[in-house]
Amino acid sequence: MDVDIEELFENLIKKYREQEAAFEELKLMLEDDEELKKSYEEWCAAMACSEKKGFGIFYQEYMERDDSIWDSIFPNKEEYDGYDN
Repeated sequence: MDVDIEELFENLIKKYREQEAAFEELKLMLEDDEELKKSYEEWCAAMACSEKKGFGIFYQEYMERDDSIWDSIFPNKEEYDGYDN
């Protein structure tokens, strides 16, 4: 697989939005692709985290970045109140 591992994570997050669903899909992909599994193991080792927690850590950081993007667009919550209904 020629996809950057973090790009894959982002694609899964965008597709599933929920951490658990995205991680389940990742696990299925890892079972089917040895090269991807090796890339994930190497990424986790480089990030100094376990394979069990690696995606979760990335997910949390990604969601925090995503939230901060919206905060920078609408610094005053009153500007976008009502748009989330």
